[in-house]
Amino acid sequence: MNGVSEDLISVIVPVYKVEKYLDRCVESIVGQTYENLEIILVDDGSPDSCGAMCDAWAQRDSRIKVVHKKNGGLSDARNAGVEASTGAWIGFIDSDDYIAPDMYERLHDLVKDPDVGIAICGVADVYSDHTEEPPVVQTSIMTSKEVLSDIFLNKTLMVGVPPRLYPAWLMREVTSPVGKTHEDAFIVVDLFSRVERVAVDTTPRYFYCHNEETITSSPSTRGLSDNVDAWERNRRLVEQLYPNLIDDVMFRCYWAHFDVLDGLMLSNRSADDEARMNAVIAWLKDHRAGVYAHPHVSSKRKLALRALCLNKGLYRMLAKLQNRSIKYN
Repeated sequence: MNGVSEDLISVIVPVYKVEKYLDRCVESIVGQTYENLEIILVDDGSPDSCGAMCDAWAQRDSRIKVVHKKNGGLSDARNAGVEASTGAWIGFIDSDDYIAPDMYERLHDLVKDPDVGIAICGVADVYSDHTEEPPVVQTSIMTSKEVLSDIFLNKTLMVGVPPRLYPAWLMREVTSPVGKTHEDAFIVVDLFSRVERVAVDTTPRYFYCHNEETITSSPSTRGLSDNVDAWERNRRLVEQLYPNLIDDVMFRCYWAHFDVLDGLMLSNRSADDEARMNAVIAWLKDHRAGVYAHPHVSSKRKLALRALCLNKGLYRMLAKLQNRSIKYN
């Protein structure tokens, strides 16, 4: 690409049933200090007024283009946005979140280093009554292996796709998995294994809002199972590409299986769910030695597994008492 196209950032925003939050999200994008943006609002067949709101925004700012499509889910909307994009760089924002005014200016500064393949900023978790920010703010250049280890062990970097800036070729090469929840987990190894260096500034510039009604805040039984599938897929890739990270990725595999078990234990289960739960229990029992030995699995979680090995009902009682608050690290 030549001229301004080399610096054009395509910002892709999937939109579905977010009337309450859409204006806040788009305002945070159009107000960026880095102005060379192509803003793509993907109306994923939203049944409310979101489509009209997107069109109204396009009338207000010439950088905005709107894609209206049949509902296909978050991954399908992201893929449609990538297909419609023309920038050399691509970023994603979930439409119920928002960003700091200088987020893309900072990320673009980081990718000016020719050795950097992806840039990442810090994330603040926004709840109804408080906001949590990273305890340590720092800037560093990391290898892709270091980034994956950090993500696997849930240290400072999140699995999620949005708080990053990617080269456009990468997002065309690694598409989001249509029909899956936990879509970000499915592609995390694919993304970082294709670059060598990653620039990280943990200053929180992406604000991830925990809204009770959104897809990521209300996991379904199928979604919980997708979490297991995603991390089992990552485990297989790590075995091939980064065999000395296998202990790190296993932490996420344990986490995913416990997540499914807790969800099933606390739900009204169908016969299929009961069979799925028994399969998860069998997996955890088979892997209990690894869980007990893993330094990043909490003592509470290890105790819960010992209870499970004794009696399923005892584990269910612990899960109810904890109200799914047993932490993994």
